[in-house]
Amino acid sequence: MRDLPAPIRVLDDATVDRIAAGEVVERPASIVKELCENALDAEATSITVTFAEGGLASLSIEDDGHGIPFRELPLAFERHATSKIASAADILRVGSFGFRGEALAAISSVSRTRMTTRCDAEPMGGLIELDGGAIQRREPAPRNRGTTLLVEDLFYNTPARRKFMKTTQAEKRAIVRMVTQLAMAHWEVRWQLREGSNVLLDLAPAGALPTRVRDLLGSSVSEHLARFETEAGGFSVAGLASRPTWTRGNREQQYIFVNRRPVDNPALSQAIVQAYREVIPPGKHPVVIAFLQLPSGEVDVNVHPAKTEVRLLLERQVFGLLKNALQEGLDLRNADYMRPDTGSDTDTPVSATPGFGGSGSGPVAEAEADFLRRHFQRGASAGYEHRGVPEGQGELFGAAALRPDPIAQLPPSLPTASAEPSLHTAPFWQLHRTYIVTQIRGGLVLIDQHNSHERILYNQAKQAMEAGQGRIPTQQLLFPSHLDLSPTQLQAFQQHHEQLESLGFVVQPFGGQSILVQGIPASLKNWSEGRLLMDILDDLTLDDRPTNEQQVDLLASFACHGAVRAGEPLTVPEMQNLVDQLFATDTPLSCPHGRPTLINFTLEDLEKRFGRRK
Repeated sequence: MRDLPAPIRVLDDATVDRIAAGEVVERPASIVKELCENALDAEATSITVTFAEGGLASLSIEDDGHGIPFRELPLAFERHATSKIASAADILRVGSFGFRGEALAAISSVSRTRMTTRCDAEPMGGLIELDGGAIQRREPAPRNRGTTLLVEDLFYNTPARRKFMKTTQAEKRAIVRMVTQLAMAHWEVRWQLREGSNVLLDLAPAGALPTRVRDLLGSSVSEHLARFETEAGGFSVAGLASRPTWTRGNREQQYIFVNRRPVDNPALSQAIVQAYREVIPPGKHPVVIAFLQLPSGEVDVNVHPAKTEVRLLLERQVFGLLKNALQEGLDLRNADYMRPDTGSDTDTPVSATPGFGGSGSGPVAEAEADFLRRHFQRGASAGYEHRGVPEGQGELFGAAALRPDPIAQLPPSLPTASAEPSLHTAPFWQLHRTYIVTQIRGGLVLIDQHNSHERILYNQAKQAMEAGQGRIPTQQLLFPSHLDLSPTQLQAFQQHHEQLESLGFVVQPFGGQSILVQGIPASLKNWSEGRLLMDILDDLTLDDRPTNEQQVDLLASFACHGAVRAGEPLTVPEMQNLVDQLFATDTPLSCPHGRPTLINFTLEDLEKRFGRRK
């Protein structure tokens, strides 16, 4: 006899609460988002977030909002109990961040929770404690106006959920990023983030977005941002975005807000990609802080229980609005400064071309010329070349556009382009400033210059660490470099400071979110005024693997960000040097990330393609 299927039954309240908690409370950062949004809805002007052990052991949010009346405390922890809406029609025009009435019930069902609150209308505040969603205590308690909610032992009663939490450092990073997003959107609010007694963020109210961006991301990033804004059809978009000359290695510093709500929307992310597609190289991403203001009826915020996703009624129009705002605000359609300079149009020396500056003098110019002289005498495997600044684009590059061309200052003894082999005698050719073409016995090879240089730098760094008892030699900077880090970058620096030292960086804390770079790896030819180090820190914020694997990833990140890029022009001696060094490595056929460094075409392959052989 076949077994009958289990009967349909209505789940008990405890099970329903656990299911709801799984939708709303994904991790401690989810609780931070929900409770901070409650505080903002309560018109708080100051919010303090304190956590321990990545928020799993303890997490509290304290605000000075309008509070909750004592008699309504039990009701606040009931599912679907809210003061934000009264009917289904209100969902379409909701103006608050919260409205589902699920957060407090979901949080309390998987933790031990205590709330202390007082509103202006009552002389005494109130306290309520819950354990797994069940009320344990409720009594009057003194407090100033506002609310403090303490969440302890998260997922203590759902060990399966607790087992799937990431490491303490990963949960800490998620909390830092969440508070960063909320503080970015609400610059008029004072924010403080604490890990125990350690203050991670302390942000005074700001008068405008640029001030808050500078406080969060640092002046070294904010000085590269430009304002953009536009409006059409009742929609508006405004914000700050980096110029094409300042990019990051990932999307960590892209923030999109719809009606001040941080959201993940593939269409809006793609609008950023499309806006910058023709002006930044693949694999690099701009810094973007975009605020879209849309009528509430045009946005469906009831798509995801955590309200991190939204559905846009006129998604195509909003996509175009954001893309056009970025292109017009930053003049991204004018990409002349990205056009390759082949040098075939004129034989006039760079220093004599109108708009490229005249002669230079002084210790800085002499030091720069001396660096280039030594660089070329070593063979210049990195192949970086100063191309000058196009006429009319000086404002895009700031003060750097006014510096003299150091190549024009070099002594006549250094090799020039005219001394290079001709096309008919050169052993190497550069294809689209990305690939090196060279003949081999029995065919030819195409070599990816970036992947190849990655392999070279990785092996050099690895060998230097092994030979130098775990440390790469350092070259001291003539002028120490001051960098401002974002909160997540600062956390990565604090966690991986020793690893960065072993890589050859000499870096010291410099107060607040600043660091002072005094030395860089000796093998490094160009560190892009700190961008290479910041890109490495960005990579480290996403790395939760064991220490030995992190060391490999750190070396690979260093090699990737320090390698010559696609689009970099290389001279014939530089190509020769790069190829020689590549084949001197123990694994010349792939980069540290596993991508191929070269593709081989045999004569037999070519003869078949041309019909010479069947």
